Amino acid sequence: MGNLETGKTISAEVSYYLKKFTTAQDIADVNTETGVSVSTLNYVKRRAGNISDDNKKGIISLAKKAFLNAEAKRKEALKCKKELSLILQ
Repeated sequence: MGNLETGKTISAEVSYYLKKFTTAQDIADVNTETGVSVSTLNYVKRRAGNISDDNKKGIISLAKKAFLNAEAKRKEALKCKKELSLILQ
């Protein structure tokens, strides 16, 4: 499911997560960090392009950003639940 295989597209599930939990700024940052072009990152993210040896490091970096963003949203949701539960008691 989540493995990156050279010559293949990412899974639909990974594509969904990358779209949901990364921003245009994240993609620009990954481009700066790795040298993988913004268009390539977007193509692979949308499953319009395959993983290659050249773009793999960019996709891994983008996945790390998505992971951190998802974790931040999870923490925010827990804080929200805590605050709102005080009102609902």
